[in-house]
Amino acid sequence: MQIIFITGNLTADCEIVAGKDSSELVRFTVAVNDLKAGSEEKPTFYTCRMSKTGIAEYLKKGRFVSLSGRLRISTNVKDDKTFVNLDVWVSNIDLAPAGKD
Repeated sequence: MQIIFITGNLTADCEIVAGKDSSELVRFTVAVNDLKAGSEEKPTFYTCRMSKTGIAEYLKKGRFVSLSGRLRISTNVKDDKTFVNLDVWVSNIDLAPAGKD
């Protein structure tokens, strides 16, 4: 098992989706910027899922989060291009205070 700790911002509001066993899951994407001196920021995107749907109202675009969970890496090929998928099953999440609207 691989455990990952990431800190970043949500790229969009979360979605409530059906799990394999008809349960509801929260799905969201977190962008993590790699800050390298003298180069452009290139974010890494993680697709995250968790079973605690009660948190959905707080998972809005731009929200800063820190989380940990199991990492699953897979690949797929489309139009002769290989894509790497980084999926996280979230076990713990911390929300930064929401900014002023």
